[in-house]
Amino acid sequence: MQNIKNILSNDIIKIILAFIFTFLLLLLFSKLDNTYTREGKLYITEIMTKNTYTYKDSDGDYSDYIEIYNGYGKDINLEGFHLSDSEFETNKWTFPDINIEANSYLVIYASGKDRCDNKDNCHANFKLSSKGEVITLSDKNGNILNKFTYPNISNDLAYGYINGGYNYLNDPSPGEENKEKLKYSNISNKELFINEYMLHNKRSNYDSSGVYNDFVELYNNSGKDLDLKNIYLTDREDNLMKYKIPNITLKKNDYLLIHLSDKSKVVNNLIYANFKLGDDDKFIILSNGKDILEKIELVKLIDNVSFGKKDDKWLYFTKPTPGYENNTHGLEEIK
Repeated sequence: MQNIKNILSNDIIKIILAFIFTFLLLLLFSKLDNTYTREGKLYITEIMTKNTYTYKDSDGDYSDYIEIYNGYGKDINLEGFHLSDSEFETNKWTFPDINIEANSYLVIYASGKDRCDNKDNCHANFKLSSKGEVITLSDKNGNILNKFTYPNISNDLAYGYINGGYNYLNDPSPGEENKEKLKYSNISNKELFINEYMLHNKRSNYDSSGVYNDFVELYNNSGKDLDLKNIYLTDREDNLMKYKIPNITLKKNDYLLIHLSDKSKVVNNLIYANFKLGDDDKFIILSNGKDILEKIELVKLIDNVSFGKKDDKWLYFTKPTPGYENNTHGLEEIK
């Protein structure tokens, strides 16, 4: 009887030891196969949170995006990994069976569409806030591989990893290595300036939706076509990059009309800035993101009257001409 007990005890011990050995082997191979989770070479390198006109997805929409870089010398299958815009709910969106190639980039659209047709057209089930938040990249076990914290970002500016740190990027490069962190236009205020604005538009120049927007009008006085890349409009001296004007070419002696609304967008070739002007605002500012090109002190305006330049003088116009030369009668005073 005692021998039977000894045999059973020895068998149990062998089973336990075999289980422990198998567990250790699995753990060892798992760690060897997932060394990238410890070495930290899989991380978020660039994001855009207010994509107005910069980068289209496969549907033709300007979706926000998150760019991930694989710095390892091998491809990584991301199935079961997670991406989220919350550091508390880190499994918000789960990757399908797609690979990110060695030393390559993968762009995930933060569009809310929640689908993945292929690795070049993957859409997460959430969108990004332009006011700043935290994005997390986690492995299939829920371990956070990268926590990406970003600040408030203006329209069509990216934010990403460059030169050993994170910074704003006004030359976004989704799917590619990031370029210079910030570039500034060399356009002067003698070449491009504010020519007219309106604060209380009730009946002048409605848009395709039938809305009468207030507006700011720019004029190209350079005698040549101007590339407006990295030109900004703002109502705040402490935020010179509040609204990034689309990267368009403004013909010589031509005008650019910018509608003032709550959201930056380009619809039917109409350009909308992401802010409005009111009676409490003091200035409208044209900048290159670093330096002020022109700062116009706002005057009080009644409904349907604009304020603009004519013969190098600022005048009131009861018949505004948004997008065109101020060729109607102007008044030095208005009551």
